[in-house]
Amino acid sequence: MYLLSFTETPMYGNADPLSPVSMNPSYEGRETPMPEGHACAYCGSEMDPIRTPPESSWGGEMHHICFNDDCSYFTNSWDALQNQGIEKTGYRCRMDPRGGCGPAPVWSEDALKDLIVKEEPDEITSFSWFNTHDLGRDDETPDGDFYTKPRFVDHLDSCALETVEQIYGRLTPEGSTILDLMAGPDSHLGKVSDPKIIVGLGLNKSELEANPILSEHVIHDLNSDPHLPFSDNRFDVVVNTVSVDYLTQPLEVFREVSRVLKPDGLFIVVFSNRMFPPKAVNVWKTSTEKQRVELVRRFFSLSGRLAIQGYYESSGKPRPKDDKYYGHGIPSDPIYAVWGKPTNKSTNLMH
Repeated sequence: MYLLSFTETPMYGNADPLSPVSMNPSYEGRETPMPEGHACAYCGSEMDPIRTPPESSWGGEMHHICFNDDCSYFTNSWDALQNQGIEKTGYRCRMDPRGGCGPAPVWSEDALKDLIVKEEPDEITSFSWFNTHDLGRDDETPDGDFYTKPRFVDHLDSCALETVEQIYGRLTPEGSTILDLMAGPDSHLGKVSDPKIIVGLGLNKSELEANPILSEHVIHDLNSDPHLPFSDNRFDVVVNTVSVDYLTQPLEVFREVSRVLKPDGLFIVVFSNRMFPPKAVNVWKTSTEKQRVELVRRFFSLSGRLAIQGYYESSGKPRPKDDKYYGHGIPSDPIYAVWGKPTNKSTNLMH
């Protein structure tokens, strides 16, 4: 079990330099499919919930473990680790509350089974549907009116913004055509290698015109009309930065993102705990940060058009000394990222 000086959950799937440790040296570089519900990604068996030890790096979170002794992940790990000189140790497939899959070290077939809980506590709401109140807001005036005045401010501290740029830089292929959804004066794409085109869609003309990285921009209110004014299969990557909490029709928007993405495209949603409360939807404001991660994952899955590929979390880092809140003992703004690809699209389509 690994320990970190601050909480930083690695990206699952393909090995990535952003990960502070290699979670599974036996399967390094292997892309792990995201399972549905709590089914094991390797054998399909239903996984059992366990409560992780409070002193571990998972801090008492509820995780799910595959205890199928015939699972290939479990059986292959013993030989792989023995070949590395590690005796009497294997791995079982583990799923964290955010849907990320990784290894759980075990030393026998019965190891960890004593941690199985018979009933999973309702600590994370299962967002299977949304009612009018969930997606309502304190301020229901038109968003175009609210955003008439430009806001040339950073919505995150500099440490958090650097993390956002790293995420986009590592996940975005070179030469991509990119859509910045709900864009402002900064798209945080400075570490992306040689982007072909970057289109910004937002609500404030002055902010978009001040964004130096945009090739073009579009004024469009997604809450008024979730249809994206772009052709099918146009973009390699769509990014959404600290704005998903304002969507009143999230499933419709996520479906539209799938439509405008190329078959092998990527939708990256980055969020934090900062917001304009009057315009954030009620379900976001009344949720914990863990529940917000689950909420965004639900947007992907319930859209029916996007399959989650990975998750990343960074929290508890020191706040920059030049930040106005530095002296208040507040850590750097947390960063959460969930990304996925379109489903049911042929990669043979001509773009």
